[in-house]
Amino acid sequence: MYRFGYAGLACLISMTLAAPAQGQTDEDTDSRSVEQVVRDVYDLVSWTDGNTPDWEVVREVFIPEALVVLRYPPDLKVMSVDGFLLDWLRFENQLEEAGVRGFQETVTSAATTEFGDIAHVSVVYESSIPGAGRPARPGVDLWSLIRIDGGWKVVSVVNELPRDDLAIPVFDD
Repeated sequence: MYRFGYAGLACLISMTLAAPAQGQTDEDTDSRSVEQVVRDVYDLVSWTDGNTPDWEVVREVFIPEALVVLRYPPDLKVMSVDGFLLDWLRFENQLEEAGVRGFQETVTSAATTEFGDIAHVSVVYESSIPGAGRPARPGVDLWSLIRIDGGWKVVSVVNELPRDDLAIPVFDD
């Protein structure tokens, strides 16, 4: 992948969007809370033993016009769903070439606002590479979703990484 530091790696990882957990049906997605849909994404993008995520499952959670915004201070990158998934595949290949056989993301706090068929989920997460000997890196994702045909779909997600002048917020569960 292009010059990716650990911060860029964490940022890219953090942005995989809400998707049903592997093995779940559309009916399962319809009955899950909006926050659970988002929390499941972090499980979906985590893998061990080289068993990488199913990116087509991830794609199904987006509306076709969804936007993904990644911050690489001072730059930002605005992508379509296809562009976002391509970045993920590049990242996955970079890890495999480096001999990395796993990646972990965990939600540490979240807050949800739901109004009718729209919702916003604010998430603080940690990402890490098991066995790398580095501490987990935090980040913040802000998700916007809409209920379509009884299920939640991601409209957009925006990411920011902490800096010395930008403390991590705490969202109440």
